[in-house]
Amino acid sequence: MSNDSFLLDDEDIEDAEVSTDKWKVLIVDDEESVHLVTKTSLKNKLFDNKKLDILSAMSGEEARKILHEHDDIALALIDVVMETPEAGLELVNYIRQDMRNSMIRLVLRTGQPAQAPEEYVINFYDINDYKEKTELTSQKLFTLVRTSLKQYDQYKQLHDSRDAIYEKMTTNELTQLPNRMKLNEYLDSEGNKSLILINIDNFSSINETQGFDVGDGLLKAFASYLDNTYTNNMKIFHINGDVFALLCFDHDESALENCMKNLKANIAAQRFSFDSISIHVTVSLGIVLKDSGNLIQKAELAIKEARSYGRNNSQVYSDDLNIIRTIHANSLWTDRIRIALKENKIHAYFQAIKNYKTNKIEKFETLVRLEHEGEVYTPYHFLEAAMYGGYIYDIFKIMFEAACIKAGESEYDFSVNVSEMDLRSNEIYDYIVELTQKYKIVPGRITLEILEYKSITNEEQISELITKIHEYGIRISIDDFGTGCSNFSQLNNIPIDFIKIDGSFIKDIIDNKDSQIVSRTIIDFAHQKNISVIAEFVSEEDIYEYVKKIGADYAQGYFIFEPRLKLPG
Repeated sequence: MSNDSFLLDDEDIEDAEVSTDKWKVLIVDDEESVHLVTKTSLKNKLFDNKKLDILSAMSGEEARKILHEHDDIALALIDVVMETPEAGLELVNYIRQDMRNSMIRLVLRTGQPAQAPEEYVINFYDINDYKEKTELTSQKLFTLVRTSLKQYDQYKQLHDSRDAIYEKMTTNELTQLPNRMKLNEYLDSEGNKSLILINIDNFSSINETQGFDVGDGLLKAFASYLDNTYTNNMKIFHINGDVFALLCFDHDESALENCMKNLKANIAAQRFSFDSISIHVTVSLGIVLKDSGNLIQKAELAIKEARSYGRNNSQVYSDDLNIIRTIHANSLWTDRIRIALKENKIHAYFQAIKNYKTNKIEKFETLVRLEHEGEVYTPYHFLEAAMYGGYIYDIFKIMFEAACIKAGESEYDFSVNVSEMDLRSNEIYDYIVELTQKYKIVPGRITLEILEYKSITNEEQISELITKIHEYGIRISIDDFGTGCSNFSQLNNIPIDFIKIDGSFIKDIIDNKDSQIVSRTIIDFAHQKNISVIAEFVSEEDIYEYVKKIGADYAQGYFIFEPRLKLPG
C-alpha cells in the first residue's frame, strides 16, 4: 500500500474497492458545530479503502463511556476545554493511564491555546499531536487524520505480531500446551501453590528404538490425556521433552493427596494409542506442596531424588531431602571455583562478533572459562555452582576487567555477561566507572549482556541501575532474546542498544519455518525501536548468509571465530 493510495477523495470512491471494515474516529468536543464541521470535512473520504465510522461525545465523561464500548477506536480528536478547563487533558490521562490504551492516536484540539500552552501539554501529556482549531483547515484535517490512521495501523500490526510471537513463545510447538515460560508467569503470582512435575520414564529409549515420530506421537497422546483428565482441577504444562507439569492453586490437602496417590497408577494403567500404535509407560513425579519460591527447581530436585530409586517413583520436596546429592555436585564445583579464583585460573576467552555492513569483526564477547587440573571447563559445568556459592560477582569482575584490558590494547569493542546477582551488588556501578577510568576506556566500547531479562526488568531498583549504567555510557544488550522474555513491551523498561536472538532459533533457521518467523519478527521489531540485532550460534556459511538476508546487523558463532584466549592478529 503506497502513501498516495492511503487517502482517497470523493471522486475516487466509485473506482475503489471499499472494505466493509471502518476506521473508528472519536470526536470529543462540547461545541456541536465542531462535530458538524469535522464530519462534513471527512464525509465520503476513504483511508486505505476504508470509510470512517465517526463517533461523537459532548464531554469527557461521555467519551469515557464510548471508549469502554469500543475498544478499537483508532483516533480521538479531543477538545481541551469542555465541562472543565482541563477536561480534555484529564481524558488523555484516563485513556493512557487508567485504560492502559497506548494504541489509540490522541490529538488535542483547542480554541483557547492560552488555557493549555502547547509546550506544557506536549511535555506532560502522552498525545500524538496538538492543534489549534483555527489552523485545522479542511485539507490539514485530511492530512492529520490520514497520518494518525497510518500510525495506528502500523502500531496495530506490530502489536498483533508481538502477540503472535508471545503466543508461540509460551506454547509448546508439538503438544500446543503452555510451556515452561508460561508456567513461570503463573509462578510469579503471589500465594502458595502446589506443583507436580511428571517425567516419562525411559522416554529416550522409545526415541532410539522406535524413532522420533513415535516419540512425538506418544508425547501428543500423553498431553491429550493430561489435558482431558486434569484440566478441570489444574493447569497443564509441557515443560520440555518428556517433562510435563500440573499446577494447583487452591486445592484442599485431601484432594491433592488423592490426586498424587492416583496419578502414577492411572498413567501406568493407561495405553497411549496413536497411528495404530499403543504404548504403555510409567512416570516419575517430583512434588512441591503448598509452597512459594523456586517451585520448578524444588520439583526438579524432588524428581531427581525419585528417579534415583528407579522407575515409577515419586518424591515430595522437603528441605532435608537427600537431594542434597545434587547440591553435592554444586559443592564440588564451588570448591573448584574458590581454588581457581585464588590461583588465577578463571580465564577470559573471546568470541568475535562480525558487522554485516562493514564485513569486519568489530567486537568480541568475553566468555568465562575455568581451569582445573589442566582441563578447561565452560560455564555449563560450574555456573550454577558459582551462583550457589556466591562467586558469580567475582567472576563478573574478572571478565569485566579482562574486557577493559583488551579494549585498551586493541581497536575492538567488548561485551560482558551480567546476571541478576551481579546487578544486586551495591558496588557494581562504582566498579564499572573505576575500571573504565583506570584503563582509559570510552564507556561506549563496553557492552553489558543481560541475562535473566524477564526477572531483571520487572524490578524497579535493577531497572534504575541499568539506566544509570547506560547513562554513564556503557551499552546494554539483551542476551538470548526470544525465550527469556515474557513480553516485547518490557523492552521499554530499560535502555537497550543490542538484542541477541537466542541461538535455538538461529541454529536451525535454514529448515525451521517457525525459527524463521520468530527471527524475522524480532529483527523487524528491534529495528523499529532503533536496536541493533546480533545473531548468535552462526555455525556455518548457509546460516551466516540467511541471517544476513533477513536483516541482522551482526553475526557471532563458530563459523566466524571460535572462543580463544587471544585476539586475532
